Amino acid sequence: MLLDLPEQFTPEKKAYLTDLRTKIILHISVQHDHKKLITFLPKAGIINIEDTEKKVYLGFANEFALTQAKKLFNKSLKEAIHELYNPQFDLEYLIYPPFSNGSQLLIDLKKILNIKDTPPKEPVEKEIKSELSSYFGILFDPNFRFDNFIAGANNQFAYEAAKAVAENPGTAYNPLFIYGNVGLGKTHLMQAIGNEITLNDAKKVAIYLPATKLVEEIVQALRQNKMNTLMRKFDDVDALLIDDIQFLADKDKTQEVFHNIFNDFHMKKKQVIISSDRPPKELLHIEPRLKSRFSLWLVADIHAPDLETRIAILEAKLDAKQESIDFELLSLLAQHIKTNVRELEGALNILLTRKKLSGREVSEDDVYACLQTLGYTGGNRLSTEEVSSQNKKSEQSFDTIVEMVANYYALSVAELKSSSRKQEVSTARQVLMLLAKKYFKRTLEKIGEYFGGKNHATAIYAISNIEKKLKSPTEETLQHDYQVFVEWIEQ
Repeated sequence: MLLDLPEQFTPEKKAYLTDLRTKIILHISVQHDHKKLITFLPKAGIINIEDTEKKVYLGFANEFALTQAKKLFNKSLKEAIHELYNPQFDLEYLIYPPFSNGSQLLIDLKKILNIKDTPPKEPVEKEIKSELSSYFGILFDPNFRFDNFIAGANNQFAYEAAKAVAENPGTAYNPLFIYGNVGLGKTHLMQAIGNEITLNDAKKVAIYLPATKLVEEIVQALRQNKMNTLMRKFDDVDALLIDDIQFLADKDKTQEVFHNIFNDFHMKKKQVIISSDRPPKELLHIEPRLKSRFSLWLVADIHAPDLETRIAILEAKLDAKQESIDFELLSLLAQHIKTNVRELEGALNILLTRKKLSGREVSEDDVYACLQTLGYTGGNRLSTEEVSSQNKKSEQSFDTIVEMVANYYALSVAELKSSSRKQEVSTARQVLMLLAKKYFKRTLEKIGEYFGGKNHATAIYAISNIEKKLKSPTEETLQHDYQVFVEWIEQ
Protein backbone atom coordinates (compact mmCIF):
# COMPACT_ATOMS: atom_id res chain seq x y z
CA MET A 1 0.00 0.00 0.00
CA LEU A 2 1.16 3.50 -0.82
CA LEU A 3 0.77 4.83 2.72
CA ASP A 4 2.75 1.97 4.22
CA LEU A 5 5.84 2.57 2.10
CA PRO A 6 7.33 6.04 2.78
CA GLU A 7 8.92 5.36 6.17
CA GLN A 8 10.49 2.18 4.73
CA PHE A 9 12.24 3.90 1.82
CA THR A 10 16.00 3.77 1.53
CA PRO A 11 17.90 6.82 2.85
CA GLU A 12 18.74 7.72 -0.73
CA LYS A 13 15.09 7.77 -1.82
CA LYS A 14 14.05 9.75 1.26
CA ALA A 15 16.78 12.29 0.52
CA TYR A 16 15.61 12.56 -3.09
CA LEU A 17 11.98 13.15 -2.07
CA THR A 18 12.86 15.77 0.55
CA ASP A 19 15.19 17.51 -1.91
CA LEU A 20 12.40 17.65 -4.51
CA ARG A 21 10.01 19.00 -1.87
CA THR A 22 12.55 21.71 -0.96
CA LYS A 23 12.88 22.77 -4.60
CA ILE A 24 9.10 22.89 -5.00
CA ILE A 25 8.66 25.05 -1.88
CA LEU A 26 11.32 27.48 -3.08
CA HIS A 27 9.71 27.56 -6.52
CA ILE A 28 6.23 28.48 -5.27
CA SER A 29 7.54 30.82 -2.54
CA VAL A 30 8.11 33.46 -5.22
CA GLN A 31 4.35 33.58 -5.89
CA HIS A 32 2.86 33.14 -2.40
CA ASP A 33 2.89 34.80 1.00
CA HIS A 34 5.43 32.98 3.17
CA LYS A 35 3.04 33.10 6.15
CA LYS A 36 0.50 31.03 4.23
CA LEU A 37 3.17 28.54 3.19
CA ILE A 38 4.28 28.12 6.80
CA THR A 39 0.66 27.86 7.97
CA PHE A 40 -0.55 25.18 5.57
CA LEU A 41 2.49 23.31 4.26
CA PRO A 42 4.72 22.57 7.31
CA LYS A 43 3.40 19.01 7.62
CA ALA A 44 3.08 18.22 3.95
CA GLY A 45 5.59 16.23 1.96
CA ILE A 46 6.09 14.03 -1.08
CA ILE A 47 5.34 10.47 0.01
CA ASN A 48 5.89 8.68 -3.29
CA ILE A 49 6.30 8.98 -7.05
CA GLU A 50 4.62 6.37 -9.24
CA ASP A 51 6.18 6.12 -12.70
CA THR A 52 3.52 3.79 -14.10
CA GLU A 53 0.67 6.08 -13.04
CA LYS A 54 2.72 9.22 -13.76
CA LYS A 55 1.76 10.75 -10.43
CA VAL A 56 3.54 12.59 -7.63
CA TYR A 57 1.79 11.93 -4.31
CA LEU A 58 1.70 14.81 -1.84
CA GLY A 59 0.71 13.84 1.71
CA PHE A 60 -0.89 16.02 4.41
CA ALA A 61 -1.31 15.48 8.13
CA ASN A 62 -5.07 16.17 8.06
CA GLU A 63 -8.06 17.01 5.87
CA PHE A 64 -8.10 20.70 6.76
CA ALA A 65 -4.50 21.29 5.66
CA LEU A 66 -5.11 19.33 2.45
CA THR A 67 -8.25 21.34 1.60
CA GLN A 68 -6.59 24.70 2.23
CA ALA A 69 -3.42 23.78 0.31
CA LYS A 70 -5.44 22.58 -2.66
CA LYS A 71 -7.44 25.80 -2.63
CA LEU A 72 -4.44 28.13 -2.27
CA PHE A 73 -1.53 26.43 -4.03
CA ASN A 74 -2.91 23.81 -6.44
CA LYS A 75 -1.96 25.60 -9.68
CA SER A 76 1.50 26.59 -8.41
CA LEU A 77 2.26 23.10 -7.09
CA LYS A 78 1.32 21.46 -10.38
CA GLU A 79 3.44 23.94 -12.34
CA ALA A 80 6.36 23.24 -10.00
CA ILE A 81 6.02 19.46 -10.55
CA HIS A 82 6.01 19.98 -14.33
CA GLU A 83 9.06 22.26 -14.30
CA LEU A 84 11.14 20.55 -11.62
CA TYR A 85 10.30 16.89 -12.19
CA ASN A 86 8.38 15.91 -15.31
CA PRO A 87 5.73 17.75 -17.38
CA GLN A 88 3.89 14.47 -17.96
CA PHE A 89 3.31 13.81 -14.26
CA ASP A 90 0.21 14.92 -12.34
CA LEU A 91 -0.21 15.76 -8.66
CA GLU A 92 -2.27 13.62 -6.29
CA TYR A 93 -3.32 14.76 -2.77
CA LEU A 94 -3.55 12.26 0.11
CA ILE A 95 -3.98 12.24 3.89
CA TYR A 96 -0.83 10.83 5.51
CA PRO A 97 -1.43 10.61 9.32
CA PRO A 98 2.25 9.96 10.27
CA PHE A 99 3.01 13.58 9.31
CA SER A 100 1.06 14.67 12.40
CA ASN A 101 3.92 13.48 14.59
CA GLY A 102 6.80 14.45 12.33
CA SER A 103 8.68 12.44 9.72
CA GLN A 104 12.03 12.21 7.99
CA LEU A 105 10.21 13.23 4.82
CA LEU A 106 9.37 16.65 6.32
CA ILE A 107 11.66 19.64 6.33
CA ASP A 108 11.78 22.90 8.27
CA LEU A 109 10.01 25.44 6.06
CA LYS A 110 11.27 28.41 8.07
CA LYS A 111 14.83 27.23 7.48
CA ILE A 112 14.23 26.81 3.76
CA LEU A 113 12.61 30.24 3.47
CA ASN A 114 15.22 31.83 5.74
CA ILE A 115 12.67 32.99 8.30
CA LYS A 116 14.05 33.55 11.77
CA ASP A 117 11.90 32.90 14.82
CA THR A 118 11.40 35.78 17.24
CA PRO A 119 12.51 34.84 20.77
CA PRO A 120 9.52 33.58 22.81
CA LYS A 121 8.30 35.57 25.77
CA GLU A 122 8.99 34.24 29.24
CA PRO A 123 7.03 32.32 30.26
CA VAL A 124 5.97 30.87 26.90
CA GLU A 125 2.30 31.73 26.31
CA LYS A 126 -0.23 29.40 24.75
CA GLU A 127 -1.36 30.11 21.21
CA ILE A 128 -4.35 32.40 21.79
CA LYS A 129 -6.33 31.11 18.85
CA SER A 130 -6.10 27.42 19.81
CA GLU A 131 -6.78 28.27 23.44
CA LEU A 132 -9.96 30.19 22.60
CA SER A 133 -11.10 27.56 20.12
CA SER A 134 -10.71 24.96 22.84
CA TYR A 135 -12.47 27.20 25.36
CA PHE A 136 -15.56 27.88 23.26
CA GLY A 137 -15.50 24.51 21.53
CA ILE A 138 -16.77 25.65 18.12
CA LEU A 139 -14.53 25.77 15.05
CA PHE A 140 -15.16 27.23 11.61
CA ASP A 141 -16.13 24.69 8.98
CA PRO A 142 -13.60 24.96 6.11
CA ASN A 143 -16.34 23.90 3.65
CA PHE A 144 -18.11 27.24 4.16
CA ARG A 145 -16.27 29.62 1.82
CA PHE A 146 -17.11 32.57 -0.40
CA ASP A 147 -16.01 30.72 -3.53
CA ASN A 148 -18.68 28.03 -3.09
CA PHE A 149 -21.48 30.38 -2.03
CA ILE A 150 -23.95 30.91 -4.88
CA ALA A 151 -24.74 34.61 -5.07
CA GLY A 152 -27.94 35.71 -6.80
CA ALA A 153 -30.42 38.57 -6.74
CA ASN A 154 -31.79 37.21 -3.45
CA ASN A 155 -28.53 37.53 -1.51
CA GLN A 156 -26.12 39.66 -3.56
CA PHE A 157 -26.13 42.61 -1.15
CA ALA A 158 -25.48 40.42 1.90
CA TYR A 159 -22.77 38.51 0.01
CA GLU A 160 -20.91 41.69 -1.03
CA ALA A 161 -21.19 43.14 2.49
CA ALA A 162 -19.84 39.91 4.01
CA LYS A 163 -16.85 39.92 1.65
CA ALA A 164 -16.12 43.56 2.49
CA VAL A 165 -16.17 42.76 6.22
CA ALA A 166 -13.89 39.75 5.75
CA GLU A 167 -11.34 41.87 3.88
CA ASN A 168 -11.42 44.78 6.37
CA PRO A 169 -12.78 43.55 9.73
CA GLY A 170 -13.64 46.30 12.18
CA THR A 171 -13.55 49.04 9.55
CA ALA A 172 -15.88 48.12 6.67
CA TYR A 173 -19.34 47.61 8.23
CA ASN A 174 -19.42 47.23 11.98
CA PRO A 175 -21.72 45.75 13.09
CA LEU A 176 -22.99 43.73 10.13
CA PHE A 177 -26.50 42.34 10.72
CA ILE A 178 -27.68 39.62 8.30
CA TYR A 179 -31.26 38.34 8.44
CA GLY A 180 -33.45 35.90 6.52
CA ASN A 181 -35.55 32.78 6.92
CA VAL A 182 -34.17 29.36 7.89
CA GLY A 183 -32.01 27.54 5.36
CA LEU A 184 -31.11 30.46 3.07
CA GLY A 185 -27.36 30.61 3.73
CA LYS A 186 -26.85 32.96 6.70
CA THR A 187 -24.61 30.51 8.53
CA HIS A 188 -22.62 29.80 5.35
CA LEU A 189 -21.92 33.52 4.92
CA MET A 190 -20.95 34.01 8.56
CA GLN A 191 -18.60 31.05 8.56
CA ALA A 192 -17.09 32.21 5.27
CA ILE A 193 -16.33 35.56 6.92
CA GLY A 194 -14.56 33.84 9.82
CA ASN A 195 -12.57 31.55 7.52
CA GLU A 196 -11.49 34.48 5.35
CA ILE A 197 -10.48 36.70 8.29
CA THR A 198 -8.20 34.06 9.80
CA LEU A 199 -6.83 33.09 6.39
CA ASN A 200 -5.90 36.68 5.55
CA ASP A 201 -4.26 37.25 8.92
CA ALA A 202 -3.14 34.24 10.96
CA LYS A 203 -2.92 36.43 14.06
CA LYS A 204 -6.59 37.41 13.95
CA VAL A 205 -8.90 35.54 16.31
CA ALA A 206 -12.47 35.04 15.08
CA ILE A 207 -15.06 33.22 17.19
CA TYR A 208 -18.36 31.84 15.92
CA LEU A 209 -21.10 31.28 18.52
CA PRO A 210 -24.73 30.31 18.02
CA ALA A 211 -26.79 32.48 20.38
CA THR A 212 -27.74 29.38 22.39
CA LYS A 213 -24.03 28.69 23.00
CA LEU A 214 -23.51 32.29 24.11
CA VAL A 215 -26.37 31.92 26.60
CA GLU A 216 -24.81 28.69 27.88
CA GLU A 217 -21.39 30.34 28.37
CA ILE A 218 -22.86 33.30 30.24
CA VAL A 219 -25.13 31.20 32.47
CA GLN A 220 -22.24 28.88 33.36
CA ALA A 221 -19.94 31.83 34.13
CA LEU A 222 -22.59 33.38 36.39
CA ARG A 223 -23.16 30.11 38.27
CA GLN A 224 -19.44 29.54 38.81
CA ASN A 225 -18.75 33.20 39.59
CA LYS A 226 -16.32 33.36 36.65
CA MET A 227 -17.78 36.25 34.68
CA ASN A 228 -14.47 38.13 34.76
CA THR A 229 -12.74 35.10 33.26
CA LEU A 230 -15.27 34.95 30.44
CA MET A 231 -14.97 38.65 29.70
CA ARG A 232 -11.17 38.37 29.56
CA LYS A 233 -11.57 35.64 26.94
CA PHE A 234 -13.56 38.03 24.76
CA ASP A 235 -10.76 40.60 25.14
CA ASP A 236 -8.56 38.38 22.95
CA VAL A 237 -11.19 38.05 20.19
CA ASP A 238 -10.90 40.26 17.08
CA ALA A 239 -14.14 39.24 15.35
CA LEU A 240 -17.25 37.93 17.10
CA LEU A 241 -19.93 36.16 15.05
CA ILE A 242 -23.25 35.47 16.79
CA ASP A 243 -25.74 33.29 14.90
CA ASP A 244 -29.54 33.37 15.48
CA ILE A 245 -29.57 36.33 17.87
CA GLN A 246 -33.37 35.99 18.23
CA PHE A 247 -32.74 33.23 20.79
CA LEU A 248 -31.63 35.87 23.31
CA ALA A 249 -35.32 36.80 23.68
CA ASP A 250 -36.52 37.00 27.32
CA LYS A 251 -33.02 36.29 28.64
CA ASP A 252 -32.52 39.62 30.39
CA LYS A 253 -29.21 38.89 32.12
CA THR A 254 -27.66 37.45 28.98
CA GLN A 255 -28.81 40.51 27.01
CA GLU A 256 -27.20 42.77 29.60
CA VAL A 257 -23.88 40.93 29.39
CA PHE A 258 -23.97 40.85 25.60
CA HIS A 259 -24.75 44.57 25.56
CA ASN A 260 -21.51 45.17 27.46
CA ILE A 261 -19.54 42.85 25.14
CA PHE A 262 -21.01 44.56 22.08
CA ASN A 263 -20.15 48.05 23.35
CA ASP A 264 -16.60 46.97 24.16
CA PHE A 265 -16.08 45.50 20.68
CA HIS A 266 -17.56 48.55 18.97
CA MET A 267 -15.46 50.97 21.01
CA LYS A 268 -12.25 49.04 20.21
CA LYS A 269 -13.22 48.78 16.51
CA LYS A 270 -13.37 44.99 16.70
CA GLN A 271 -15.78 43.34 14.26
CA VAL A 272 -19.23 42.07 15.26
CA ILE A 273 -21.40 40.05 12.84
CA ILE A 274 -24.90 39.03 13.85
CA SER A 275 -27.54 36.91 12.12
CA SER A 276 -31.25 36.56 12.76
CA ASP A 277 -34.44 35.29 11.20
CA ARG A 278 -35.91 38.84 11.14
CA PRO A 279 -34.73 42.47 11.00
CA PRO A 280 -33.65 44.20 14.24
CA LYS A 281 -36.84 46.20 14.72
CA GLU A 282 -38.96 43.02 14.57
CA LEU A 283 -36.99 41.09 17.21
CA LEU A 284 -39.37 40.17 20.00
CA HIS A 285 -38.45 40.53 23.68
CA ILE A 286 -35.02 41.97 22.90
CA GLU A 287 -34.06 45.17 24.72
CA PRO A 288 -34.58 48.32 22.60
CA ARG A 289 -31.01 49.49 23.31
CA LEU A 290 -29.67 46.26 21.77
CA LYS A 291 -31.95 46.49 18.74
CA SER A 292 -30.80 50.05 18.12
CA ARG A 293 -27.15 48.94 18.24
CA PHE A 294 -27.81 46.11 15.81
CA SER A 295 -28.93 48.77 13.31
CA LEU A 296 -25.91 51.03 13.90
CA TRP A 297 -24.28 50.38 10.53
CA LEU A 298 -25.41 47.84 7.96
CA VAL A 299 -28.46 45.54 7.87
CA ALA A 300 -28.56 43.08 4.94
CA ASP A 301 -31.35 40.63 4.17
CA ILE A 302 -31.40 37.31 2.33
CA HIS A 303 -34.54 36.28 0.44
CA ALA A 304 -35.57 32.92 -0.99
CA PRO A 305 -33.66 32.35 -4.25
CA ASP A 306 -35.40 32.49 -7.62
CA LEU A 307 -35.65 29.42 -9.83
CA GLU A 308 -32.45 30.13 -11.77
CA THR A 309 -30.43 30.59 -8.57
CA ARG A 310 -31.87 27.39 -7.06
CA ILE A 311 -30.82 25.47 -10.16
CA ALA A 312 -27.36 27.08 -10.01
CA ILE A 313 -27.04 25.97 -6.37
CA LEU A 314 -27.87 22.39 -7.32
CA GLU A 315 -25.39 22.46 -10.22
CA ALA A 316 -22.65 23.84 -7.96
CA LYS A 317 -23.26 21.09 -5.39
CA LEU A 318 -23.08 18.47 -8.12
CA ASP A 319 -19.79 19.91 -9.43
CA ALA A 320 -18.32 19.83 -5.91
CA LYS A 321 -19.32 16.17 -5.57
CA GLN A 322 -18.21 15.39 -9.15
CA GLU A 323 -21.68 14.06 -9.90
CA SER A 324 -24.23 14.76 -12.63
CA ILE A 325 -28.02 14.76 -12.90
CA ASP A 326 -30.05 15.73 -15.96
CA PHE A 327 -30.78 19.48 -16.10
CA GLU A 328 -34.52 18.92 -16.57
CA LEU A 329 -34.68 16.88 -13.36
CA LEU A 330 -32.79 19.57 -11.43
CA SER A 331 -35.31 22.10 -12.76
CA LEU A 332 -38.18 19.92 -11.58
CA LEU A 333 -36.69 19.68 -8.10
CA ALA A 334 -36.06 23.43 -7.95
CA GLN A 335 -39.59 24.23 -9.09
CA HIS A 336 -41.05 22.49 -6.03
CA ILE A 337 -38.54 23.39 -3.28
CA LYS A 338 -38.59 27.19 -3.32
CA THR A 339 -37.90 28.63 0.12
CA ASN A 340 -35.21 26.55 1.81
CA VAL A 341 -31.76 26.05 0.29
CA ARG A 342 -30.79 23.58 3.00
CA GLU A 343 -33.80 21.41 2.11
CA LEU A 344 -32.91 21.72 -1.57
CA GLU A 345 -29.43 20.36 -0.83
CA GLY A 346 -30.97 17.62 1.29
CA ALA A 347 -33.19 16.56 -1.59
CA LEU A 348 -30.16 16.45 -3.87
CA ASN A 349 -28.36 14.19 -1.39
CA ILE A 350 -31.37 11.86 -1.35
CA LEU A 351 -31.25 11.59 -5.14
CA LEU A 352 -27.51 10.96 -5.18
CA THR A 353 -27.93 8.25 -2.53
CA ARG A 354 -30.64 6.61 -4.67
CA LYS A 355 -28.30 6.81 -7.64
CA LYS A 356 -25.44 5.19 -5.72
CA LEU A 357 -27.55 2.40 -4.22
CA SER A 358 -29.44 1.56 -7.42
CA GLY A 359 -26.43 1.83 -9.73
CA ARG A 360 -28.45 3.73 -12.33
CA GLU A 361 -29.02 7.33 -13.33
CA VAL A 362 -31.63 9.43 -11.49
CA SER A 363 -35.04 9.33 -13.18
CA GLU A 364 -38.14 11.51 -13.08
CA ASP A 365 -39.79 8.90 -10.86
CA ASP A 366 -36.92 9.30 -8.37
CA VAL A 367 -37.45 13.07 -8.23
CA TYR A 368 -41.18 12.71 -7.55
CA ALA A 369 -40.52 10.04 -4.91
CA CYS A 370 -37.98 12.35 -3.26
CA LEU A 371 -40.45 15.26 -3.21
CA GLN A 372 -43.13 13.08 -1.63
CA THR A 373 -40.62 11.86 0.98
CA LEU A 374 -40.00 15.49 1.95
CA GLY A 375 -43.72 16.19 2.19
CA TYR A 376 -44.24 18.13 -1.02
CA THR A 377 -47.75 17.12 -2.01
CA GLY A 378 -47.32 19.14 -5.17
CA GLY A 379 -44.82 16.50 -6.15
CA ASN A 380 -47.56 13.96 -6.89
CA ARG A 381 -47.21 12.62 -10.40
CA LEU A 382 -50.00 12.86 -12.92
CA SER A 383 -51.13 9.79 -14.79
CA THR A 384 -49.65 9.17 -18.24
CA GLU A 385 -52.93 10.26 -19.86
CA GLU A 386 -53.05 13.47 -17.79
CA VAL A 387 -49.44 14.33 -18.61
CA SER A 388 -49.99 13.68 -22.31
CA SER A 389 -53.18 15.75 -22.33
CA GLN A 390 -51.62 18.67 -20.46
CA ASN A 391 -48.50 18.68 -22.61
CA LYS A 392 -50.56 18.65 -25.79
CA LYS A 393 -52.81 21.45 -24.52
CA SER A 394 -49.79 23.47 -23.40
CA GLU A 395 -48.05 23.06 -26.77
CA GLN A 396 -51.16 24.08 -28.70
CA SER A 397 -51.89 27.06 -26.44
CA PHE A 398 -48.34 28.37 -26.53
CA ASP A 399 -48.05 27.97 -30.29
CA THR A 400 -51.24 29.99 -30.61
CA ILE A 401 -49.88 32.77 -28.38
CA VAL A 402 -46.66 32.85 -30.41
CA GLU A 403 -48.67 33.34 -33.61
CA MET A 404 -50.82 36.03 -32.00
CA VAL A 405 -47.80 37.96 -30.70
CA ALA A 406 -46.11 37.66 -34.11
CA ASN A 407 -49.21 39.08 -35.82
CA TYR A 408 -49.52 41.80 -33.17
CA TYR A 409 -46.02 43.08 -33.97
CA ALA A 410 -46.33 42.37 -37.71
CA LEU A 411 -43.62 39.73 -37.56
CA SER A 412 -43.41 36.10 -38.64
CA VAL A 413 -43.03 33.14 -36.27
CA ALA A 414 -39.80 32.28 -38.11
CA GLU A 415 -38.38 35.71 -37.25
CA LEU A 416 -39.21 35.19 -33.55
CA LYS A 417 -37.37 31.86 -33.60
CA SER A 418 -34.40 33.26 -35.51
CA SER A 419 -31.21 34.85 -34.15
CA SER A 420 -32.26 38.31 -35.36
CA ARG A 421 -31.26 41.13 -32.97
CA LYS A 422 -33.61 43.74 -34.41
CA GLN A 423 -35.18 45.59 -31.49
CA GLU A 424 -38.79 44.74 -32.40
CA VAL A 425 -37.92 41.05 -32.86
CA SER A 426 -35.81 40.87 -29.68
CA THR A 427 -38.49 42.55 -27.56
CA ALA A 428 -41.27 40.26 -28.83
CA ARG A 429 -39.06 37.19 -28.32
CA GLN A 430 -38.21 38.19 -24.74
CA VAL A 431 -41.88 38.82 -23.93
CA LEU A 432 -42.73 35.33 -25.19
CA MET A 433 -39.93 33.77 -23.15
CA LEU A 434 -41.34 35.40 -20.01
CA LEU A 435 -44.87 34.20 -20.87
CA ALA A 436 -43.54 30.67 -21.52
CA LYS A 437 -41.92 30.56 -18.09
CA LYS A 438 -44.68 32.26 -16.12
CA TYR A 439 -47.86 30.88 -17.70
CA PHE A 440 -46.79 27.68 -19.46
CA LYS A 441 -44.26 26.41 -16.86
CA ARG A 442 -41.59 25.83 -19.50
CA THR A 443 -38.09 25.08 -18.21
CA LEU A 444 -35.32 27.41 -19.31
CA GLU A 445 -33.79 24.76 -21.57
CA LYS A 446 -37.13 24.12 -23.29
CA ILE A 447 -37.58 27.87 -23.79
CA GLY A 448 -34.10 28.16 -25.28
CA GLU A 449 -34.70 25.21 -27.61
CA TYR A 450 -38.02 26.63 -28.82
CA PHE A 451 -36.45 29.95 -29.77
CA GLY A 452 -33.70 28.76 -32.05
CA GLY A 453 -31.68 26.46 -29.83
CA LYS A 454 -30.48 29.10 -27.39
CA ASN A 455 -28.93 27.90 -24.11
CA HIS A 456 -30.60 28.37 -20.74
CA ALA A 457 -28.20 31.20 -19.79
CA THR A 458 -29.48 33.22 -22.76
CA ALA A 459 -33.05 32.51 -21.66
CA ILE A 460 -32.25 33.68 -18.12
CA TYR A 461 -30.80 36.95 -19.44
CA ALA A 462 -33.73 37.57 -21.79
CA ILE A 463 -36.35 36.97 -19.10
CA SER A 464 -34.50 39.09 -16.55
CA ASN A 465 -34.10 41.92 -19.07
CA ILE A 466 -37.80 42.03 -20.03
CA GLU A 467 -38.88 41.89 -16.39
CA LYS A 468 -36.76 44.97 -15.66
CA LYS A 469 -38.27 46.81 -18.62
CA LEU A 470 -41.80 45.96 -17.48
CA LYS A 471 -41.07 47.65 -14.14
CA SER A 472 -39.71 50.82 -15.74
CA PRO A 473 -42.03 53.90 -15.69
CA THR A 474 -40.79 54.82 -19.19
CA GLU A 475 -42.04 51.56 -20.78
CA GLU A 476 -45.80 52.24 -20.78
CA THR A 477 -46.29 50.90 -24.32
CA LEU A 478 -44.52 47.62 -23.50
CA GLN A 479 -46.53 47.28 -20.27
CA HIS A 480 -49.76 47.77 -22.23
CA ASP A 481 -48.75 45.17 -24.84
CA TYR A 482 -47.76 42.65 -22.17
CA GLN A 483 -51.10 43.06 -20.40
CA VAL A 484 -52.90 42.40 -23.70
CA PHE A 485 -51.01 39.12 -24.10
CA VAL A 486 -51.74 38.08 -20.50
CA GLU A 487 -55.46 38.70 -21.06
CA TRP A 488 -55.34 36.55 -24.18
CA ILE A 489 -53.84 33.69 -22.13
CA GLU A 490 -56.24 34.04 -19.20
CA GLN A 491 -59.46 34.40 -21.16
